[in-house]
Amino acid sequence: MNLIDAYVYEVTRRLPKKSRDDIAMELRFSIEDMLPESYTEKEVKEALAKMDDPAVLAASYRDKPMYLIGPKVYDAYIETLKLIFPWVILICVILNIVASIGMFNGEESILTVIINTITDTIVNVIYAASQVFIWTTIVFVIVERVGLSKNDLPLTKRGTPWSPDDLKDVQIIPAKKIISTGEIIFSIFWITVWAIIYWNADHLLGIYSSSDGNGLQLVMPIFEQNVLLSYWPIVVTFIVLEVGLVLYKWVVGQWTKKVALVNGIIHILSTFAFLIISRNANLYNEAALPYIEKTIIINNVVLSNAMDVLWIIIAASIVISLIIEIVESYKKAKI
Repeated sequence: MNLIDAYVYEVTRRLPKKSRDDIAMELRFSIEDMLPESYTEKEVKEALAKMDDPAVLAASYRDKPMYLIGPKVYDAYIETLKLIFPWVILICVILNIVASIGMFNGEESILTVIINTITDTIVNVIYAASQVFIWTTIVFVIVERVGLSKNDLPLTKRGTPWSPDDLKDVQIIPAKKIISTGEIIFSIFWITVWAIIYWNADHLLGIYSSSDGNGLQLVMPIFEQNVLLSYWPIVVTFIVLEVGLVLYKWVVGQWTKKVALVNGIIHILSTFAFLIISRNANLYNEAALPYIEKTIIINNVVLSNAMDVLWIIIAASIVISLIIEIVESYKKAKI
């Protein structure tokens, strides 16, 4: 591990992208200027010890000063908010979706339900986020004012003052290689949404019609719920695999060949299972096609052919998206 590179990385990762390269060059020059031509690791540590904590130095480069939260705890404060906020938002969204689906009885129009769900979700997210922000800020203000450390040096994530030895634990990860928290949360969100839709397909997926000015109403489901639920062991297996994959990505934190391989295998298997299940003719409501024929006045043969073409288009789109995802993941792993 090059300690100079690690120190520069620890400073610049806290800065806006547009200024990182210039500041990195300036920092590297300043550090190397403090060292002899042939320097040892001990001399590098001594030079870095004379520099500020990376968090404090990064704060000095920021255009906006820090007022309420001082440099001693500012970095830990921001890291805490970044860690908590996405999960708070995810939990609020999932709880509101589950509550809306649980209370949906088909009497209200689907548009009304969607609008109410979105409105309630936004209100709850704002309320929860504001509470998290307020109480987290209060805690860190108290920590800084009361002082939980015997010195005034900024604290690291371990709660101890920074030293050059901390750089040995730093992993310099290229930006494109990082698996972000946002990506993790987005994955969990979609797994949850699709799981909810699967077990409530007869209430959500179907033919909707508007009559008497009451908005869109569910006329009939497009799936035979009993047949759909007969695949629950397969569905649950892939839900568990997907959740395990997401947690694995979260722990590793970056794209590696192993992560890309596991990701590719699980997604290939789940796509294959989806395509096989979707070809089961008994899966679809027999009354759906006659209703569509009657509604839009179309020949049965033409409609059947159109549905086959639609399935091919959807299947092809899914396979192409899968190939692109696998290729991109391996590209990131090779960086």
